[in-house]
Amino acid sequence: MPVRPVRYALYGMTGLWVLALGGCAGVGTPPSAPGAWPPSSATCAAPVPDRHAAYNRPYQVHGRHYAPLKHAAGYAVRGVASWYGWESGSTTSMGTPFRPRAFSAASRDLPLPTCARVTNLSNGRSVVVLVNDRGPFVGGRVMDLSYGAAHALGMAGQGTAAVEIVALTSAAPSPAAAPGATAPAAAPPMAPEAPAPTQTFLQTGAFSQINHAIRERNRLLKAGIHEVLIVPGLVKGQPFYKVQIGPLPDGITAVKVIAELKRMGFHDLYSVEQ
Repeated sequence: MPVRPVRYALYGMTGLWVLALGGCAGVGTPPSAPGAWPPSSATCAAPVPDRHAAYNRPYQVHGRHYAPLKHAAGYAVRGVASWYGWESGSTTSMGTPFRPRAFSAASRDLPLPTCARVTNLSNGRSVVVLVNDRGPFVGGRVMDLSYGAAHALGMAGQGTAAVEIVALTSAAPSPAAAPGATAPAAAPPMAPEAPAPTQTFLQTGAFSQINHAIRERNRLLKAGIHEVLIVPGLVKGQPFYKVQIGPLPDGITAVKVIAELKRMGFHDLYSVEQ
């Protein structure tokens, strides 16, 4: 099937979306005004972790036992971080709403909540995140990042990156409360959030196996479509991977783009607002 003529037809129809289909391969980069995404110096705010809260007690997942640290002082590790997508659950382990565009993260070990600076070792980008969830429970991973944090670090397209994580502590751990004492109400944890509006993506498939998602992404790349994102998520506790194109810039009609992509041989397409 000749791809080049269809690509040019698609470019002519969508105008400003040339960069979305022919830009940096494999990296989904939402268009945003200068300064829309908080800079690496952005800070988060969190109360001193309650060591006795249920989410800071030892726990078990998939038959493995974990014991969160009593405090985050001196925590500095290097390893592989991944990120989780829009449908990974509506709440965190702390019971707070999960906000995909917030600069937040999940850790198996850090007390919740904790602020930490995460640096992508491949490009030097760094961002401050609020650690307010548990995970990842996949071997070889040290942290799960929100989409907002992953995008700021330049790793949303490839899914994982080698990172350095340094905990930021501004107060000493709180002493154990005396029996019967009433603890003062803690301020709700806060994370900087990218003020991006809802965006439109085109989804081509959802797969339970990451290899199948990579194969679909490669098929799109071969056809000349480069703004492809593999969005990890959970369904009933099981991982799955959505393959999405976009986001579409303002003013681009998803129906017309879908029609052109179908001419290129992609049929299981539908638009997703995120």
